[in-house]
Amino acid sequence: MDKVPQTSDPQPTSTRGAANGASGVASPTGVLRALADETRLRLLALLARAELSVGELARCLAMGQSRVSNHLKVLRELDLIGERRDGSLHYCRLELPAGLVKQLWPALEPTLQGLERGEADRRRLAAVLSDRHDSREFFDRIAGDWDVIGADFSRGTGRLEALGCLVPSDLVVADVGCGTGYLSQALARQVSRVICIDSSTAMLDQARENLLDATAELDFREGRLEALPLADAEVDAACAHMVLHHLADLRAGMLELARVTRPGGDVVCVDLLPHNEVWMRESMADRALGLEPGDVVAAFQAAGLEGVSKRVLGDSYVVEQPNGRNIELPLFLISGRKPA
Repeated sequence: MDKVPQTSDPQPTSTRGAANGASGVASPTGVLRALADETRLRLLALLARAELSVGELARCLAMGQSRVSNHLKVLRELDLIGERRDGSLHYCRLELPAGLVKQLWPALEPTLQGLERGEADRRRLAAVLSDRHDSREFFDRIAGDWDVIGADFSRGTGRLEALGCLVPSDLVVADVGCGTGYLSQALARQVSRVICIDSSTAMLDQARENLLDATAELDFREGRLEALPLADAEVDAACAHMVLHHLADLRAGMLELARVTRPGGDVVCVDLLPHNEVWMRESMADRALGLEPGDVVAAFQAAGLEGVSKRVLGDSYVVEQPNGRNIELPLFLISGRKPA
């Protein structure tokens, strides 16, 4: 609940050089430059109302703590911020030093109440102050804003890790077309054994290096999806991540995935939706420029898999075009189960 989303305001620039002269008194240029930033004005408006910790300020602004700390540093260099510590918490308060800022403040303070984001800041401030007394009341008040304040994470993989704990830990899973081990790294944290399969010896060598610290048992096998080096029903589940668009015969590949999966086991495939990046045929060895999900569903069903489902993912594949520009290509997922 301590994480907060990042906003798009630019990184603050320190005013140390321009703000303070040799005497240590803030120069007019430094003061005006510091006060020209909307985020710093929002901070001053909040601190004019209450003494707040850095974390509380971050919540009021719906902004990351590191960003808030950078802005506070600029205000601190102008001696506009007083500070105190209370245990592990670091509280800030507004202070008006003698000089230009104190002269400007009577005209500036009423203006701060009319800032574009000021109303939302004050609403979140009320919730923060309430939280000091009753966390339950705070969450009741802030529920409508929580997706803005408390739902951003540095990588966004925490919930996947949590869901992964629900996967039976004794599974044997085939990562077909494993490449350098992108999917195997995640699988190895959740299951007992991962069989890494790829047609490229060099890819398998790199996967071995990347998976040196894996806790699961690993088995590396060279082979193509259309003729997998696996016995019938050898694995509990089979995954093919970004592989199907390399196949000459989609249905033959799906028959193999179904063959090697035990009855009751799952088959999961992730691949690219259709796109127009023709250069990828040569540069990325792609046979198909993405796939129609309906065609993959039909191949699943033709292989005898049941309960087939499809969905477009929120994730995307980032690739660099020949002109050096990165683009994002949308992905879809198909899953099915071999009849028990």
